[in-house]
Amino acid sequence: MKSFIKKIGVLVLLSFFASCTKDALRTYDTRQQLDAVEDVNDPFLLSSIIKKTTLFYAGMGYDNSRLPGAVQYMGRNFQGSDNTYQGFKSPIDDLYTAVDILKLVDGAIGLADKRGSTTHKGIFKIFRSLLFSFMTDFYGDIYYSEALKGREGILYPKYDKQADIYTGLLKELDEANTMIKAGTEPISATYDLMYAGDKVKWQKFANSLKLRLLMRASKKLGDAGAQITAIVSNPSATPIFTSNDDNAAIPFVGTTSENSWKGGKLNWDYSEFDRRRPAKTLADKLNSLNDPRLSIWIAPVEKPWTSNKAQDGVTFSTTDANGYTDESTWEYIDRSNHDIAAQASNILDSNKIYTGFIAGMYGDYPYGNGNYEVTSAGIYGNFKVSRFSQLFRQNVHPLLRATIINSDEVQFILAEAAVKGLITGDAAAYYSEGIALSMKRWGITDNKAATYLAQADITLPADNNGKLVKIADQKWLALFTVAAETYLDIRRTQLPNIFNNGLLTTYPFPLRFIYPGAELGQNVDAYKAGVATLSPAVDNQFSKMWLLQ
Repeated sequence: MKSFIKKIGVLVLLSFFASCTKDALRTYDTRQQLDAVEDVNDPFLLSSIIKKTTLFYAGMGYDNSRLPGAVQYMGRNFQGSDNTYQGFKSPIDDLYTAVDILKLVDGAIGLADKRGSTTHKGIFKIFRSLLFSFMTDFYGDIYYSEALKGREGILYPKYDKQADIYTGLLKELDEANTMIKAGTEPISATYDLMYAGDKVKWQKFANSLKLRLLMRASKKLGDAGAQITAIVSNPSATPIFTSNDDNAAIPFVGTTSENSWKGGKLNWDYSEFDRRRPAKTLADKLNSLNDPRLSIWIAPVEKPWTSNKAQDGVTFSTTDANGYTDESTWEYIDRSNHDIAAQASNILDSNKIYTGFIAGMYGDYPYGNGNYEVTSAGIYGNFKVSRFSQLFRQNVHPLLRATIINSDEVQFILAEAAVKGLITGDAAAYYSEGIALSMKRWGITDNKAATYLAQADITLPADNNGKLVKIADQKWLALFTVAAETYLDIRRTQLPNIFNNGLLTTYPFPLRFIYPGAELGQNVDAYKAGVATLSPAVDNQFSKMWLLQ
């Protein structure tokens, strides 16, 4: 195994320094596919594929601020270009991260075929569908039918139409469910880092992922409702996620930077943590709903503003449900103080202990929420805006997981489908269960969750548009730290309506990732064909792919 890992590492370095000619790079891809499966077996590759894929999604969900910033979970107070979508303006190489994992998946499928391992092949097909869906959902047309065929002499794979890719992915997920159910060989609990050998949970993953893709393409697929109904109406044949034990997620180990939560001390120094703050959109929504997740996710402001002079200088401590304690000191908004008066127009939140940075805040802007102690706060600091809670400074914690899809997301998908008439069912029941599952996943007690659900502001209204707004709000909250899916959902539904919040009125919301620059240099004919199907036919962040046309 050590030689396998060493070989992969060496090949990655070789690829960096290899000749830039198209043939050299494509030949390297072929070599890597062969070496990726040499002297290993498919159960071993299962553990590697699970780890690499979940960490890839975890990175998009919190570590890289591009997507958390775009969906207004996070704002940066230093080098804050992601506050205004600037990270979408240049070619993005996440495509190749997915392809590198797919090379392992492809090799594992070949090994499973040689062993006659139907169950393992089905599991690998789930990851194949997941990663190809990421590629097409974020970029548009991309290689699929000819991808990973360098060993067969296809060095310049064509781009498939997104509609055809979706047809193929949905078919592959059906095949995955059938293969896992029919397979007789056991799954090693040692290598199965996600479900410890539980075949039914792998079936649930396949079918829940299919629900996600069907809802994403529901405006383009005339039979989306029929396909969703076929899944939910036959739980013995097509089971789906129903509890948090089903979630496609793995815990962190917390012993090395690689196996630890990305915001933890083994990965980020404090200044890096300090640069990323809750967005005001997130803090305001949690505040307005008396949401018990507020103190789990967000720390109290160090020096909150108060309009009550009697509170000036009063210090208090707050201990959250996880036992983390923070200290805060009220500061009176004394406009006779020249420094405070100079920042009065920037004071957006007072008499609150949980606040966030306004959407679209300019990068390197030190005065958020009227902070005037710039020198004391330091280059990254701000005494008037909350940090994320101490939970997110841990290397490992039961509430922190590398996540692909959760059961609460599935319930919100079904709630939306019911409101839109794609399926029969009680939208309110699905909606309430989605909220309850999210609460439980973050350690909220059943009593607190029930109190939350009983609020008039949480209850679904009578009209369908109002229902969709409420469902989208709660799904947006539930997807916190799973920002890749949040972005795709907001892009699809335009809900929650966050597009003109704060300072973003002049910044159009990006609709896709720009193809990596290497595609133009190495696979130019396929690249041009892919761009031609966009509307308009320009490779930028605002062109619409098939899903959005």
